[in-house]
Amino acid sequence: MEYILKDLEPKTVFKFFEEISAIPRGSGNETAVVDYIAAVADYYSLRYRRDDHNNIIIWKKSHRADAPTVLLQGHTDMVCQANAGTEHDFENDGLKLYTEDGYIKAKGTTLGGDDGVAVAYMLALLTSEDEELPNIECLFTSSEEVGMIGAINFDYSDIKSRMMINIDSEEEGVSFVSCAGGVRVELNIDCDMIEERNKLLRIDIKGFSGGHSGVEINADKENAIRILGELLSRMYDLEPFNLVLLEGGTKDNAIPREASAVIASPDPDLYKNIISDFISEKKKIVSNEEKMFKLHTSKNKHMGEMFTFADTSRIINALTLSPNGVLRMSAHIKGLVQTSSNLGIVKAEKGTYHGVHLVRSNNEYEIDNTILLFSRIAKLLGGSYITCDRYPGWDYKSDSKLRELYIERFKDQYGYEPKVEALHAGLECGLISARIPGIDIISIGPNILDIHSPDERMEIASVERTFKLICSIIKSL
Repeated sequence: MEYILKDLEPKTVFKFFEEISAIPRGSGNETAVVDYIAAVADYYSLRYRRDDHNNIIIWKKSHRADAPTVLLQGHTDMVCQANAGTEHDFENDGLKLYTEDGYIKAKGTTLGGDDGVAVAYMLALLTSEDEELPNIECLFTSSEEVGMIGAINFDYSDIKSRMMINIDSEEEGVSFVSCAGGVRVELNIDCDMIEERNKLLRIDIKGFSGGHSGVEINADKENAIRILGELLSRMYDLEPFNLVLLEGGTKDNAIPREASAVIASPDPDLYKNIISDFISEKKKIVSNEEKMFKLHTSKNKHMGEMFTFADTSRIINALTLSPNGVLRMSAHIKGLVQTSSNLGIVKAEKGTYHGVHLVRSNNEYEIDNTILLFSRIAKLLGGSYITCDRYPGWDYKSDSKLRELYIERFKDQYGYEPKVEALHAGLECGLISARIPGIDIISIGPNILDIHSPDERMEIASVERTFKLICSIIKSL
């Protein structure tokens, strides 16, 4: 292949990054890239174990007789997104890399720096001839972007290290040392449907900015479903109507940007002033970023059946009373959201209401307590709830040798002290720390901007600096 990055340093890191970028590796399609990683291990006579979930761990012995063991970890899959008008088959085609203004990019698509850079770093260390390196265990997990499936199913029993560097952060100079756990809570209400009558009015709310329900839950992002619930509550209080259809959101971990409802009423014009006043008042209090939202009403074709007044009221109560947004800030880490809930998906039609909430917290007790709130709301509304896809948080370790060593080596290299932060989102570190009790973990990485979008780009100089820092840390163990 023709190497676009051949003149970049460190050469080995960028060689491996370019080679894995030529291999399709969207979530669930990691077999080929794991074949490649295994082939590298075979070529260098490195011991490895590969499982049925496309996880692979590789071991490399140190030349040092007294060397400790360190675990490095990252994931092989990437988020596959392309610009409108860009034709790219993520199942079969490699990425088209190029450099611009000090960054590596991919033409019209996501770059996969998240987390291809970790794969490249680990392969570079595994194939290095540096005799000062310690014993190294490198864990390459699969399908992180779609629920951390690889990390959940991996067998950790033969991992010796009790120190781990996760390479899945995207800001140089920031180390994460704690992350939130989470659980999906689904609230369901069975309802009675009656024959539809009266006129139908459709309400569409669009144009909110949306965002990540962990990282951006306290960033003044409006939840379109909740906003619609507030409006329906005001309308119903003025004059009861029958709900016909309700839908909004697409992912539990995204703050919903849009939501829609169809209602039946003898006189939909009755709500004109309520809707107009609602829009006006909301635009006064939302952030500047959210002021561009639109609320549109229109006639709707007849749909055959509608919810009763009583069930319409129950559904509105579910929208407005369920825990949502920031529930508690940390008392120990300034600015950290400790507990939150996001109403990410809602659907009401054909006699059922289904609401999907993602609850996050850095404290397991708080997760349990929020689930309890949902259980009481379900009982109050005559509905039911289930929990699924729970994953553990990663607790802050007060006596972390690895964190202190990271800070020391960072100051030596950069001349100033790095930031040490906790993250209100899920990382594989939470799952791994739960499976390897007492393990000391930090999460770091180079500068990667606009991840999960076709604008994703990775700073070349930052990749080199971060690799140098990782080498400095592990050789000091």
